[in-house]
Amino acid sequence: MRNFSIRSRLTFWYAATLGAALVLFTAGVWFALVHSIRHTVDRELRSRLAAVRYYLQQQSHEGDESNLTQEIAEDIDAVAATSLIRIRSAAGEWIYRSPGTRAWNVIAPNPETLPENGSLSTAIVRGAPIRILSAPLSIGLVQIGLSLTEFQSVQNLLAWTVLLGSPLLMLAASLGGYWMSGRALRPVDELVMRAQSISAHNLTDRLPSRGTSDELDRLADTLNAMLARLESAFERITRFTADASHELRTPVAIVRTTAEVTRAKSRTPAEHEKAWEVVLTQANEMTRLIDDLLLLARADSETDAPLRELIDAAEVLREACEEIRVMADVAGLSLNVQIPQECILLGDPADLRRIVLILLDNAIKYTPKPGGIFVQLSLDGSTKPRMAVISVRDTGIGILQDDLPHIFDRFYRASRDRSRKTGGVGLGLTIARYLAERHEGYIQVESTPRRGSTFYLFLPV
Repeated sequence: MRNFSIRSRLTFWYAATLGAALVLFTAGVWFALVHSIRHTVDRELRSRLAAVRYYLQQQSHEGDESNLTQEIAEDIDAVAATSLIRIRSAAGEWIYRSPGTRAWNVIAPNPETLPENGSLSTAIVRGAPIRILSAPLSIGLVQIGLSLTEFQSVQNLLAWTVLLGSPLLMLAASLGGYWMSGRALRPVDELVMRAQSISAHNLTDRLPSRGTSDELDRLADTLNAMLARLESAFERITRFTADASHELRTPVAIVRTTAEVTRAKSRTPAEHEKAWEVVLTQANEMTRLIDDLLLLARADSETDAPLRELIDAAEVLREACEEIRVMADVAGLSLNVQIPQECILLGDPADLRRIVLILLDNAIKYTPKPGGIFVQLSLDGSTKPRMAVISVRDTGIGILQDDLPHIFDRFYRASRDRSRKTGGVGLGLTIARYLAERHEGYIQVESTPRRGSTFYLFLPV
């Protein structure tokens, strides 16, 4: 069945279910009919037995059995000519036998062994079924029969109706089921055709929703959500590739131009040394950019497992601040640090150091002199688990509200002309956020244009 279409399988199971239901219904009707017929026949036989007993009670004459026999024969012939009845005396002689009972090959039982209400049995006489009631009488034994031929005809009619009508009903039901399943699955075919038409060139297209809130609408909504994620990922990859190519093009062009100019004519040793310094600088820049790109690529593939060890966040933060203090002094900025003696975390000290250096480097780049940078490490006990909070606040130019949602995007720079002057390609905050999330932490930012920004790094203690 796996190789058949859903429409064919639905039709098959619909027909199979209908067939099973039809068989069970027919069987139920059949047994109900048989039970009803037998109950009706048995009740009629016992009613006739009661009539015979009442008649014998009314016509009984003590000590005059011969007259009773003659009266029974005359009266029963008159009132029950069509009845199947025979009466036997206590001496074993047949007092009365209706015409239809003479061909009976049914053995008459001993009346002393029969219950008061008689015993019922079914016999076949000349190929026809007869229901017989044998019961004791005051004068001997009576056997009353009732033909089941008419009832059997009803049963046969029902059987032939089922046998001949069921295939036609199954065929009609299968055709109807096939047609209905086709109508039910038509929206699926439309979804398939629409989905097949969506490619990398039209990822903005979406599957239609009929507004019925049924399973197909939920499927369309799920696929549309998936297409939205694919569109977003495709746009990020496209933008990432374009920005990476753009950022690598400049240092490559500088290296190539420096090599061509140096090679064009003879140069002094000092000129050669200066050219090689330019090449080395640009090579270092490309190496740094490629390392950042590789780190983000590993982040996308989720194959870069973090190092987990007990570290003193306070010590790592102090070392990073001392390392960056020289840059702050050169930029004419003050660096104020408030760090406790100890703060133990589980993580990678190199990752934590890199996050702090990225935040401090950004603060220095975008804070004009004379300004200040304030670094603080504290514990937030209101959350579970407790969080260590590293805040880096500056008095710089701040970030516009329109730029805040995008500052962690790859290659995004709030002010591209300023970034060109300060350096950087817009990957620092992206890397910082990734390293924080890899340690089950996160970064938040608050900023007011022309008044400064504050970055908060939350890491679980």
